[in-house]
Amino acid sequence: MNLIPNSSIDHFDSLCQAVALAPPLGGLEADAYARGHAAFESRSNQRGLIADWLVQRLTGVASDSLAVLSVGCGDGDLDAVVAERLVADSSLKHSVRYVGVEPFEGSANRFSQRMQAIEGSEFSASVYVSPFEDAHLDETFDVVTFVHSMYYVPDVLGAVEKAARHVRDGGEVLVLSAPRGELNRLAGLLAPPMEGHDQWFSDDVHKALVDGDLAFSMPATIDAVVDLTAAEDDVLDFTVQARLTDSVRDLVRRYLADVSLIPGRSVVAHPVDVYVLSS
Repeated sequence: MNLIPNSSIDHFDSLCQAVALAPPLGGLEADAYARGHAAFESRSNQRGLIADWLVQRLTGVASDSLAVLSVGCGDGDLDAVVAERLVADSSLKHSVRYVGVEPFEGSANRFSQRMQAIEGSEFSASVYVSPFEDAHLDETFDVVTFVHSMYYVPDVLGAVEKAARHVRDGGEVLVLSAPRGELNRLAGLLAPPMEGHDQWFSDDVHKALVDGDLAFSMPATIDAVVDLTAAEDDVLDFTVQARLTDSVRDLVRRYLADVSLIPGRSVVAHPVDVYVLSS
């Protein structure tokens, strides 16, 4: 059964036709990506829900010194919230160390600034400015997280296997990745390939883990929404991961209005799937 309204199918078909007839769309520069990302997240309730889930998960880790590696940490907007709540939790009897890996230096610097602002004698943080596949990690962790960062790695299975090599006994690799759905089918159509591959979504993660014969569980799908009503151009560019032309951007707006959960607006489902691999 097709659950997508006919009008949204028509607009998606129109997008397909526009893309077929026009030159390929350009990608986002690192600074434009960072700005668009921050503005996009401010329109979604997903980040707060992810923070709640991560804090609950991490407080259950049995370790004398909790060490977390965040792959693709960005500017630390999520990780700083999680780290601060862990440090402030009086029930925790261990120190907290947070390490980020981020290829864009501007975002990595903001990650460091946010982490340095966290007060606590038992807290430390650092960041590697590097793609994950090139990062020379010299320590192990209780938890390695990929929160919306698996889309960009060259090799999903390779990234998971590298992460697993840096997980202590009894630790976990957590991969949070969005399904394609009505929102991300836009990126699937419009985003230019990166390093020879399209973005990997949740189904790609699932396939890589199965093909690699890795044991994993999927304990949650975090349901969220994003309000893209009258969104700025840079927010829509981030939404589809491409530099949109005016005509294509107009079709994107029409499509988002058609798949909206609230008539007359552009409030769209914004879920994320959770994969857990235990060491």
